[in-house]
Amino acid sequence: MPFTIVSQGTFIQPATAVSQIIPLPSGADYFKTYNYTKMLAAAPTGCVMGEWFGGGISAVNDGIRWRKSGSAALLADAFSVSTASNGFTYVQSFPQPEAALTGTTITNATPAVATVTNTYSEGDVVTIYNSVGALMYSGMSFTISSVSGSGFTLLGLNTPGSAATAFTVRRVSKVMPVEPRFLYITGITKASQAVITVSEAHSYVVGQKIELTIPGYFGMVQLNNFYLPGNKPPVIAAVGTYTITINVDSTNFTAFAFPTSASSPTATLFATLAPAGQSTQFNPITNVQTGYNFQYAPFHSGLFLPYMYLPAGSLSPAGEATETIVWQAFKMETGTINSPVPS
Repeated sequence: MPFTIVSQGTFIQPATAVSQIIPLPSGADYFKTYNYTKMLAAAPTGCVMGEWFGGGISAVNDGIRWRKSGSAALLADAFSVSTASNGFTYVQSFPQPEAALTGTTITNATPAVATVTNTYSEGDVVTIYNSVGALMYSGMSFTISSVSGSGFTLLGLNTPGSAATAFTVRRVSKVMPVEPRFLYITGITKASQAVITVSEAHSYVVGQKIELTIPGYFGMVQLNNFYLPGNKPPVIAAVGTYTITINVDSTNFTAFAFPTSASSPTATLFATLAPAGQSTQFNPITNVQTGYNFQYAPFHSGLFLPYMYLPAGSLSPAGEATETIVWQAFKMETGTINSPVPS
C-alpha cells in the first residue's frame, strides 16, 4: 500500500493553543502529525504522534494516537477511547452548524461568560440564540475563549445590559466561503477615532474601507455611511483581535448601546460592518506601498476544501501552547486505501 506525500508543513501554537485547519486541495488518504516539542522532551505527557486513515477507516473526530505519560512506555490507542480527547476530522464539504446545546447562563459582565456543558475548543465560533432575558444578541455569532467543559468566555461581548438565564448554542464554521465576512458590532466608543468592538476575532486590516449599518435603536446612527461627509466609507486606522479603529471622530455622536431585551424587535436587526474596498498608494519610483496590503484585497476564498481539522489539547493532534507540530498528508499511488492496486 504505497503512499506519496502530497503536502506537509508545520505550525507553532500561540500562547493560548487553538485548533487548526489544514487545507488539502489534493485531498488525502492518510494524514500524520508529529508533536516535535513533546518528542524532544525528556518525559513528555500527551500525544506525540497521530495518524488518520481515509476511506472511512478512521471515524470522525478520531484516529490513532501515540502518547506518552512521563517516563512510561509509549502507548497507542484511539483518540476516542481510554483518556478520550478530540481527534482528526477530514472535511470535504462546507461545514454545517453542529447539534444544539442548551446553556444555563450568560453573565452581564466584561467580558460575558457563558455556562454550558460542551466539547468546544479555544477559538471556535458559535451562534447563540434563544437567549432568555438577553434577546438583544440572540442570533449573533461569537468567537469563544477560556473554554472548559462547563463554559466559555465571549471576549467580543462586554456588559450587554442584562444576563441570559437560558440559551441555545451551536458551533459553526470559523470561516465563510468568502472572506472577509460581515461582522456583528457589540460596541463603539465616542472618541476622536472611534473604536468598534465586534463579536468575532476578525481578519480586517489597516487601510481597508468598511460600510456600517446601525439600526436606530442602537444609537450612533451618524456612523451609517450616508451620514458621513461625501458618503465616503470609513477607513481602518488600527486593528485588534476584536476591535477596529476608524478615521471618524465620534465624540459628538449619540452613544452606542444594545437595546434592552424587552424592547428588542421580534426580528432583530443587528448593528453590522462589512468590507467596502481598500485605500492604498504605491510609489513606483521607491517601490513603497502605504495603506492597504494588496495580498488581502477583498474578496477572497475563505475556505479551501477538503481540509483536515486538528483540535488543540495535550492529548489531541494540534498540541498545547507554544508547541511545534509537523504534519504530512499522503495519497495512495494506485487504487484507494480500501482497494489498493499493486504497483
